[in-house]
Amino acid sequence: MGLSSIVRLNDFLTEKEEYGLYVDDERPLPAQYKGWDVARNYDQAIKMLSANKYDVVSLDHDIASWNKDDREMTGYDIALWLAERKHNNKYVPPEVFVHSANPVGVKNIQGVVDRYLK
Repeated sequence: MGLSSIVRLNDFLTEKEEYGLYVDDERPLPAQYKGWDVARNYDQAIKMLSANKYDVVSLDHDIASWNKDDREMTGYDIALWLAERKHNNKYVPPEVFVHSANPVGVKNIQGVVDRYLK
């Protein structure tokens, strides 16, 4: 499932050039996404998504982030944050993709995208 998300993202980007946000704590920004912003953790991603009108965001699931109560914050939490913004009629990127190697994380994020962000 994660691989198909990567293929979908690559297919999407070869058709148009978009201003995007790549959320990943470890992987470098792929060369074909030149010009995209990069967030390395949950807080950076939320700050950047709040301040910019991205055309596309690509989420990793496991992003090495914890809140003040020591709860892990993941790409899934970012997807939930985006869903809440959309519900409140605030801007969200029209395209959300997942590039995680965590199959359960991919399924969970994709569920939020399919249910609330399309």
